[in-house]
Amino acid sequence: MKQEDLDRLIYRPVCSTNEIERILDIKTADDYLLKFRADIIVDNMRLMRVVMNARRAHPNNWSLNKYFSNNNFENVIKKLPSNLRDKCNQITFGNIFSTDPNGILLKSEFGPISTLCNSLYYFLKFMHLGLLDLDDKVPFDIRMNAFRIAIRVMLKTEALDFTMDPRGIIPKSILDKIEEPIPYQLEFIAGHELGHFILDHLSSTKSSKKSVLRSVNKDEPDYKLSKVYNISQKHEFEADLASLNLPEFSYDEQKIRTSAALIWFACLDIFEAVRDTIYPPMGYQTHPPARDRYLNIIENSSLYKEFDTNYWKEQLIEMIDFFRNKFIEEVTLNIDSYEMYGSAYLAAPNTLWRGPELIDREDYY
Repeated sequence: MKQEDLDRLIYRPVCSTNEIERILDIKTADDYLLKFRADIIVDNMRLMRVVMNARRAHPNNWSLNKYFSNNNFENVIKKLPSNLRDKCNQITFGNIFSTDPNGILLKSEFGPISTLCNSLYYFLKFMHLGLLDLDDKVPFDIRMNAFRIAIRVMLKTEALDFTMDPRGIIPKSILDKIEEPIPYQLEFIAGHELGHFILDHLSSTKSSKKSVLRSVNKDEPDYKLSKVYNISQKHEFEADLASLNLPEFSYDEQKIRTSAALIWFACLDIFEAVRDTIYPPMGYQTHPPARDRYLNIIENSSLYKEFDTNYWKEQLIEMIDFFRNKFIEEVTLNIDSYEMYGSAYLAAPNTLWRGPELIDREDYY
């Protein structure tokens, strides 16, 4: 069998016929992003099952590109001044699957490509369940388990099959509250990546290889290395503020989005405590600590005087530090529970927050 025919077979479960031909003959940055999306999926059986399950629900008009959303980027771009909107026509963007739940700026021969990982939604969802004020409706042990799931997502050890195995049952009234900030947070992160491009932070002389798909076997190297842009720490602060200040939001929109961005960095601060305990940082770090970025927004936002500084600079930071210390102690004593690939849950089976245990390949495929 010719290699080209073999490639068609490999991509057939997740791509339409037209998309397969585009992947085999890349001519544009959109084609490059399509192949990037498809390669990540076909190299990960769990992701293959997730996408194939979605395809079965749309047998007549399936498209891998339509499975992913560009809304996080588009909602920011449409709020930019016209000259900046025109500039953004030079960059390709869209969501992907990745075990690296962050925005990534890819370097391609067709121009820069900005991506956002779908798993960020799950990190934020479970982090919010642990961190947000929900009127004491969430038991402490459920909050702790929610944090554990979120942290494992960011550590790349949680299986990305939440649409088939949701990890528990969250009451709708609570789910609505923890999901409310997520669209604004994802748009903030998308705006941050676009901010790097708009502010001319991308340099053709500064790039490196980065893995977007983690090997399940910790003894094997990560794979799917892609060329990404290196960004200085100073530029990270600038892009954070650009994401909030460049789009022409109304006062109310600005206040909601700024608060959502602060919650994002509060979540990230807790995760970084665990990550740095497991993998102590060595040498120069490309990103400033989340706490510094959190304070940078408070101190330099156009809405600084509007913030309840008692809450944002004292109460919330006190809560962040409480959970940081909890998880630093836990991971020191039980590192295996964070390094083992698989699924964590909100509660034990046959309980209010879990429901009956779902058996892989029996209850879902």
